[in-house]
Amino acid sequence: MDRNALMELVTLAEVKVNRIGTAGTFRQTPRQAVSGIREVRDQDPQTLREAVIEVAVEHGESRDGLADLRQETSYYHFQPAHKGALYFNVQGINIQYSDVYAVCLSYPALKIGDRYFKLEEVAP
Repeated sequence: MDRNALMELVTLAEVKVNRIGTAGTFRQTPRQAVSGIREVRDQDPQTLREAVIEVAVEHGESRDGLADLRQETSYYHFQPAHKGALYFNVQGINIQYSDVYAVCLSYPALKIGDRYFKLEEVAP
C-alpha cells in the first residue's frame, strides 16, 4: 500500500439484485442473481435506488423496465432481514414475484487509493 495515498471517508452501497431479467416484460429466460458495490454520495433511499438500477442495467436489465422500482416498506416477509438494509421491488406485467427485486446495504468505508475498508463504530 502506498504510504502517501490519500485516505477518504466514503459511503458504499452493496447491492444484491435477486432477479435480473424480471423487470418489465415477463421473459421465459431463467432469472439470475447478481451483486455489485458502488461508491455513493449518501445513504438517501433515492441515491441507493439509483445504485440498484446501475447494477441491474450493467447486468442486462432495461432501465425502462425499472421505472417503477420502489422502496419496499413492508419487507417483513423477505428473509433474511438485514439490519439497515433497504429493499427495492418491481413487479412484472401480469406476474407477481414472492421475493424482493433487490436488497441494498450501505455503510461508511475508508478509501485508500483504490481500496476500500469497511468501518464499524466502536461504542465508548
